[in-house]
Amino acid sequence: MSTCDLVAALFSVSLAGAFGEFQYPTPPLSRSRDGIHDLLDIETARATADTLATIAADRAAGGGISGPAARRAILAANQAPAFEGIVFTARQARKLLTNTTLAVHDNPEAFLTCVYNPDKALCRLRASQSSPSLDRCVSSCANIARTDQHAAQLAVKAAEFDKQAAGELLPEPLAGRLRDHAAGLRDLAEKHYRERITTSEAPA
Repeated sequence: MSTCDLVAALFSVSLAGAFGEFQYPTPPLSRSRDGIHDLLDIETARATADTLATIAADRAAGGGISGPAARRAILAANQAPAFEGIVFTARQARKLLTNTTLAVHDNPEAFLTCVYNPDKALCRLRASQSSPSLDRCVSSCANIARTDQHAAQLAVKAAEFDKQAAGELLPEPLAGRLRDHAAGLRDLAEKHYRERITTSEAPA
């Protein structure tokens, strides 16, 4: 080893001993969790604002809304202009999400909107549950509201089940269940059109 190489090696060892191996700083775990919660709040607030805007736009175009929570959904949708074009901060998101009169959650899988009131919710598992369990919607829940769009989607799904039931290779017991399910969906759609509230009717 040359003299230059020896000096370089000794210098590297001394630096390592003096400063240790460099590591990039990482944020505290609690701060990381807070950041994730903030992002979730912001995304949920955006979804809520979008749902309110959709209901308001549908009603402005002459659409109707039905269900036991229809009037609460209408009152909430009347606040939609306040959130138009807003870029939510975490603080603004939390303010919206803690406003119980604006707790409106679209549930396209169940063809409905949940206007969440924990005292009425049939999906609530815990007394402290502040948001709905959308994968546990119960058809008799008092928090349900449906729009014309939901009713149209119910009719489309019913037609899909009827088409499947007509398959030549499908066993009759399964075909019968599909037809029954299709009939149930059509009943919900027809009930919506019979009971829907339009813009000509002011909410009580």
